[in-house]
Amino acid sequence: MLKNSVAKAKVEIIKTFELYEPTSDLYQMKSSLTRKSLGASCIYGKSKTDNFFLECYNHFPLLINPDGSLWTEANRYLLSHLVSVIPVRPRTLESIAGDLKHFRDWLLNENIDFLNITVRPRSRPTYRYCAYLHDELRMHKTQSSTAKRRMSSVQNFYRWLGEDGYEFGYPLWIESDAKYFFQDSHGFQRSKSYKSTDLTRTFKTPKNSNDYSDRIEDGGRLRPLPEDEQVALVESLRAVGNIEMLLSFMFALTTGARLQTVFTLRKSNFAELLPKETDCKRLLIGAGTLVNTKNNKQMVLLVPMWLYKRVQIYINSERYKRRLSWNLNAYKNEDEQYVFLTKAGRPYYMASQDENLSKYRDPPRGNAITQFLLQQLKPYMKECGHNFEFSFHDLRATFGMNLLAGKLLDYKLGGVSTDNQKHFFQLLNYVKERMGHSHHRTTEAYLNYRQKYHLALHVQTEYESYLERLMGQGGNQ
Repeated sequence: MLKNSVAKAKVEIIKTFELYEPTSDLYQMKSSLTRKSLGASCIYGKSKTDNFFLECYNHFPLLINPDGSLWTEANRYLLSHLVSVIPVRPRTLESIAGDLKHFRDWLLNENIDFLNITVRPRSRPTYRYCAYLHDELRMHKTQSSTAKRRMSSVQNFYRWLGEDGYEFGYPLWIESDAKYFFQDSHGFQRSKSYKSTDLTRTFKTPKNSNDYSDRIEDGGRLRPLPEDEQVALVESLRAVGNIEMLLSFMFALTTGARLQTVFTLRKSNFAELLPKETDCKRLLIGAGTLVNTKNNKQMVLLVPMWLYKRVQIYINSERYKRRLSWNLNAYKNEDEQYVFLTKAGRPYYMASQDENLSKYRDPPRGNAITQFLLQQLKPYMKECGHNFEFSFHDLRATFGMNLLAGKLLDYKLGGVSTDNQKHFFQLLNYVKERMGHSHHRTTEAYLNYRQKYHLALHVQTEYESYLERLMGQGGNQ
């Protein structure tokens, strides 16, 4: 247990972290600086470094000791993540920094030198920290997955120290070869070898195999909303009167798009005027576009025509133009502007490749949507007698179940049998593509869920017609 009186380390985020080498060669200088030392002046400048493929990195975390000094070894380790052609994502790097901060606080609290490796194994920093994490688990102060991640981060830090030239007189852990089995994207069983240690093996992360769970594992534990809850949600959204939230929730319900996708949609995605007879608009998202997806996977969203046109009406409305006028971030092309903006003109979620990212200490990551749910939508719904719990992410699972219900009718499949296997495979492939799943097992979870609960869910095409009628009852609010 950490003592409150002991000063703690902290993580400082550098909005724009420049990568360069100091030089006194006037021909190489990009910009000159003056440094005074012992009364003498030394002029040096910045020269592009050959150690990195990029010149700057947005939102780089620095680990600061309680006395204000830098934790040199840890910061050099974080810097090593920027060497590759495609550097690590800022949020991943910040997570690693957070784990190392936790380790540093423990070191300070216990007055331990992390480079002092003792003869006695159980007195070595790695084993003592592992024991401390288990103490936190026993006191229910952390979860097994968090403890295992922190232990892995510390292990990787020590691995890097060894590669960087640090010599430890004794082993920091006992390593052995291990193998895990998984299904590839085509559903075939595969295996992969990896190095396991006696440190991380001690943390058992239980698999979610609860047959009675009302959640689906799909980038999180999601709960599909049954028909009555879907109706209550949509009607409540209309009543609350926030058109941005209404349109964005409808987009998730009718396309299955994740939060980071819905809120990084741009005006250019809705620029095309389509013929009246068009049923839906195909939107390319992910790699090569301005719209974010999980792991930057490229996929196509099928947007119902009525919703596509509603968004077109909205981005030409006075309400949207008013929000746009408050936006301080100018884009070279106005069509690159976000569709959904807050009252202050800020994006609800900032794309990972946004050119204005460096202007923010904490780029928007959907917190405003959570606040809307907690402060406006859920209180209103409770007043109306709707007491069920849900999150924005549950809309994706709801779409998946509605889509599955429609396809089951199309294929006239009443149950799983040998005769139906071909059609079930076609069905799963269709749903897999629409949902952007990388693995069949994720899609299969939707089918298993439906078989377990026999939920009364909307057929997607009928549901979209219902939403269109409901939206048609009012204009832009």
